[in-house]
Amino acid sequence: VNFFEYYFPDMKDVPSTAKSPQQMFGAIAKTYFADKIGVNRKDLVVVSIMPCLAKKYECQRDEFSTDNNPDVDYSISTRELAAFIKQANIDLKNLPDEEFDAPLGESTGAGVIFGATGGVIEAACRTAYEIYTGKKLDRLDFTELRGMEGVRSATIDFNGLPVNIGIAHGLGNARKLLEDVRSGKSKFHAIEV
Repeated sequence: VNFFEYYFPDMKDVPSTAKSPQQMFGAIAKTYFADKIGVNRKDLVVVSIMPCLAKKYECQRDEFSTDNNPDVDYSISTRELAAFIKQANIDLKNLPDEEFDAPLGESTGAGVIFGATGGVIEAACRTAYEIYTGKKLDRLDFTELRGMEGVRSATIDFNGLPVNIGIAHGLGNARKLLEDVRSGKSKFHAIEV
């Protein structure tokens, strides 16, 4: 959001109005889950572990809080987590196996791909396709855009309605892609950064 506000203020209608998965989870944790376990949201600390450093800024935005209590209190990077594990001399290979906890129930297949670049848009497209056509989307083939390493695209045929999606890995690639969109060179219906 900050990236759009600063570099592409004329394109503020491009980003989704939906919260990021980090912020969706934080809001659910501080409301539904806090209520389920009988804890006041102000007494619950939510920490996200994310590969993207921009998530640190995101969780500090005013619109992602209730009564000055953020939905996500802290965001640490995956590199920071790895450093913490190393500092604590934790040997992950020798930890005993445990059952996965499922405080909110089982996850869907679409939820599994959220963590990968392009996972959110792919999950959304798969769900929309199934609702619109009544069929499962077999395979989604992304191609790298010529001259733009780190930018991929795909077209999905929704029963004769082509939907063009783009994925940019990192803000540098997002800048290139959005400049192409701004100039009219690229036509996308949805983009994930």
